[in-house]
Amino acid sequence: MINSLGFIDGIDIIFSEKLRKKNIQTPTAIQKLVIPYILNGQSIMFRSQTGTGKTFAYLLPVLQNIIKDRCDTNHCRVLVIAPTLELCSQIKTEIDFLLDGLEIDGCLAHEMLKPQLISGSGNIDRQIEGIKKNRPAVITANMGRLLQLLHMKKLRLNKVEYIIFDEADRLIAEECSGEIEELLRNVNPDAVKIACSATLSPKNRLRLTSLLGDINVCESDEQEILRNSILHWALWAEERGKIDALRSFLSAARPKKALVFSDRASSVDEIVSKLNHHKYSAAGIYSGMEKKERKNALDDFRSGKVPVLISSDIAARGLDIENITHVITMNVSQDAEVYIHRAGRTARAGKKGVMISIGSEKDLRYLRCIEKKLGLVVYPKILYKGRICSPEEFE
Repeated sequence: MINSLGFIDGIDIIFSEKLRKKNIQTPTAIQKLVIPYILNGQSIMFRSQTGTGKTFAYLLPVLQNIIKDRCDTNHCRVLVIAPTLELCSQIKTEIDFLLDGLEIDGCLAHEMLKPQLISGSGNIDRQIEGIKKNRPAVITANMGRLLQLLHMKKLRLNKVEYIIFDEADRLIAEECSGEIEELLRNVNPDAVKIACSATLSPKNRLRLTSLLGDINVCESDEQEILRNSILHWALWAEERGKIDALRSFLSAARPKKALVFSDRASSVDEIVSKLNHHKYSAAGIYSGMEKKERKNALDDFRSGKVPVLISSDIAARGLDIENITHVITMNVSQDAEVYIHRAGRTARAGKKGVMISIGSEKDLRYLRCIEKKLGLVVYPKILYKGRICSPEEFE
């Protein structure tokens, strides 16, 4: 059911007003499917393409349910787990957006729920002090620091009512699945369990089912965004010439915001250095950087101060940065899911985008397989006299 404001029946009118501030007035397909389950307290695992509103699909009903049930807010009631600091921070920002200024029966929702971010890159003593002082009802965390606090007995999760795994396919990678098992042993067994991702292979779906137990499954086939809202281009370049090809492409395309992926963190600094040397304003992020440096690079990219961001796959998962017009990958993975996550950083919120693969012969062989598997059309492009051209122009 859709209410008069255009959102799902049952979502509080105050949240609808909040969503209008982001120009969100109608639910996406996945939100229509998922929100009623969570409002009714049912566990769910769902898959939907990047940019389709998965975060709000779980935050809206979960926050509404605990706000309306004000029995106790002095312990963790909602636990959201994500694989990277950047995604944890983004989810925390969305929680703050929904709660800030929201008044329920004379009480401010943000002060009542006291959301807290817990990550391995943060100061653990400050995080412990925040837990002790504020007793947050909503915690967003990465797995490593969460388990560390549990081992130190600084955090209790036995009264958690909702546990959410964002980018669940990455969280349940074989090397990490033991962590989820340990966490679940420390969480209220009756908690509603929610898992979501843009990609869920049959193997990962089975693994999640075995970990989370009886759970509803929803999938929204919104791959038309990948096919219809994103142009897919391929530029050939030898391995040693890829950075020069990138530089030439940026000169020709002049993108408003370009996110460039490299599969090797060690190459991020090299690409940034060469672009900056040639007067292209670029910044880089990868997992080995200091937290402050990563935050500054992302903030500069979000604001438009730096129009080009070079990243390892740390930025491929879940990050929602407005107005990325071009995504460029300096290597093509054999895994189609990697392509989906990277491409999903553009064409968000109904906009259009371009995905460019700069590849050697080996890369382009992988790309042809991905093109067939995902039902895409990848158009070859060449650079000629400062222009992006189709090969047909020279036939």
